[in-house]
Amino acid sequence: MASTRALGTGAFATLLLIAFMMGANHVAARLAFNHGVDVATAVSFRSALTALAVGALVLVQRVPLKLSARHRRMLPQAPAGWWGLAALTLLYGTAFTIMFTVLPRLGVVGGSAIMNVEPVFALVLAWALLGQGIAPVQLAGAGLVVGTVVWLGLRRR
Repeated sequence: MASTRALGTGAFATLLLIAFMMGANHVAARLAFNHGVDVATAVSFRSALTALAVGALVLVQRVPLKLSARHRRMLPQAPAGWWGLAALTLLYGTAFTIMFTVLPRLGVVGGSAIMNVEPVFALVLAWALLGQGIAPVQLAGAGLVVGTVVWLGLRRR
C-alpha cells in the first residue's frame, strides 16, 4: 500500500493558484465574449498567455531545460506515440474551442452541468477503455456530481 503524506504548504499554494487561474480564465473568457471577441481568438490568446506564464515560472524556478534520462524514458518511444501525443494536443484544443463556443448558449446551469460531469466521464472511460479500477469513494463522488447536476436541472424548470 502506498504511504500517504500531508500536503505541504507549497503544494497547497500551487493547487490554490491553479484553481484561481482556472476560475480567472473562465471570467476572462466571459469578458472577452461579452466584448465581441470570437472564440478562436479568445482561446488562442488564453493559450499564449498560459505558455508565457509557464515559461516565466520555468525561468524563475531555474528548471533545467535538458531532460534527464529518467524524463526521456517518460516520452513516447515510438513514432505512433508521438502521433498520439500530437492528436491529443489537437483534440484538446478543438474541445476547448467547442466548449467555449457552446457554453454561452447553454447558460450557467447548462454550462456547469457540462463542466462538472467531465470527471465522471473520465472515470467511466478509464474503466471501460483502460481497465482501471474504480474505488467506492470514486463511485460516491460520481453519484454526488450526477445527482447534483440532475437536481440543478430539475430545479431550473
